[in-house]
Amino acid sequence: MGILAGGERAISTTNRNFKGRMGSRDATAYLASPEVVVASALNGYISAPGPVRPSRPERHYTPRAASARPAEAVEILDGFPESVAGRLVLAPRDNLDTDGIYGKDYTYREGMSRGEMARVVMENYDPAFADRTRDGDILVGGDNFGTGSSREQAVTALQAKGIRMVLAGSFSRTYLRNAYNNGFICIECPELVAWVREQCAAEVDRGAPTVIPGDEVAVDFLHSTATYRGHSFPIPSLGPVPQTLVVEGGIENLLRKRVSSSPESN
Repeated sequence: MGILAGGERAISTTNRNFKGRMGSRDATAYLASPEVVVASALNGYISAPGPVRPSRPERHYTPRAASARPAEAVEILDGFPESVAGRLVLAPRDNLDTDGIYGKDYTYREGMSRGEMARVVMENYDPAFADRTRDGDILVGGDNFGTGSSREQAVTALQAKGIRMVLAGSFSRTYLRNAYNNGFICIECPELVAWVREQCAAEVDRGAPTVIPGDEVAVDFLHSTATYRGHSFPIPSLGPVPQTLVVEGGIENLLRKRVSSSPESN
């Protein structure tokens, strides 16, 4: 397979087609079954392998269950904050993949400093993101945030930029695991995301990749709520395991500390 130039189109059986995956970010790549790809190659244009009867697939929609509000206050470990607040930064796209957060051009480049990572964070999603955001911001994302590859830099680049935490409708399970393994807070709060999108509807509808209204969102870990513009929304409570990972700065630091304090290491 060749490298796509700007404006070119391709059809492929691979499993990813984010911008820049097969060459220029201005190219278009479609994913299809091997049969469709072969037929398209033979015909010279995207086409089905044979006659296909028109059909309409059934559509099913299951509403997301509302987050359960904890019945009592959560125990907060030493070193973990009871609450945080930061300027809200909205990245409204659903299925924002890890290449959008930290591009393939940097993933396998050794020696990238945290400052360099911070300058290119979200570059494939919004090239202006790094210049517009600042230390202490709280990022609000859509559904399935962090889908795609398992690159940990999609977490650590946001940390390097100073993003305090991410609130999203939902997360890729791999991204969520990587986040806490690196001591980075990610919490699902679909009701908040829906409310923020309504508040920023004009800019979201215009296709703005990043919206910064200018005011703060507050997260209360003690009472498991997130509040924006006077409206509070329940969030899942953070238990001792995620709190410990955040306090210790990630699982590597935690394990290093436990190994160094064990009798066998003395």
